[in-house]
Amino acid sequence: MTKISWRVEQLAAQRGWGARKLAEKAELDQKTVRNILAGRATRVDLNTIAKLSRALGVGPGSLWDVGPELSGAWERTAGAAGEARPGEMEGVLAGNWPEPVDQALERALRSP
Repeated sequence: MTKISWRVEQLAAQRGWGARKLAEKAELDQKTVRNILAGRATRVDLNTIAKLSRALGVGPGSLWDVGPELSGAWERTAGAAGEARPGEMEGVLAGNWPEPVDQALERALRSP
């Protein structure tokens, strides 16, 4: 699952702009800009996006932060490898892995 959030506040802050200044520069209503900055805007038309990106001097895609939705990630993957045998996790964490490790995989996982 992907999480999308506005970066407009961050971009405006980098320029020292608050809602009023950004609204002025983008030629938008202050209430609209405040809603975007506060993350309350759920539907923003393309014209508004274009005005914001022009005012901030960035491409439209830069107005958002797109990242993985991390909440619940553990629950979605827990148990994917099957259940651990008694004492197995303790042994793995202690470095006692009874099965041979693929040498190519081991080299690929080493820190540079």
